[in-house]
Amino acid sequence: MEKTYTGRYINLQALAQEINSILAGEGWESSTQMMSPPMGSMQDYIVRGLKKGHMHHAEELIIRITGAPNDFRIIIEEEHIGALGRELIDHRLFKQIDKEINDGLFDMPYTPTPSPQMTPTPQMPSMQPQMPQTTAQGLRCSQCGYQNPPGAKFCLNCGNKLM
Repeated sequence: MEKTYTGRYINLQALAQEINSILAGEGWESSTQMMSPPMGSMQDYIVRGLKKGHMHHAEELIIRITGAPNDFRIIIEEEHIGALGRELIDHRLFKQIDKEINDGLFDMPYTPTPSPQMTPTPQMPSMQPQMPQTTAQGLRCSQCGYQNPPGAKFCLNCGNKLM
């Protein structure tokens, strides 16, 4: 099953981690993997879930999250799961994902990329390293501008080390 989401600016890495924890909470052995480094705004994550049953029977879920933060697809593939089980998993998983996205759980501040007409003039680089800005809400990453929670050591969005 596949579903496309547009119009909201979503942290896809956090969404993949949430899907991973949903599966783990339902008894699946699950893992999250970034398929390729982000190219521009395009990202690609895979969440794999495995549930072992009786007589060496194993059910497998492969959930792929691919696209840009404001236009992405979630694709669910099931293996060794009956039609009723597939429908139940797809419905329950998409219902929970839709609710969390609509509640703004994964929203990121929108930072438009400059178009060629709006290219800023280059500035001379300063010799001082940029320190992340500390606010009452947490740390802002100096590399991508993401607002991280207080006490974070690394940026949740890009992985940059916070000072």
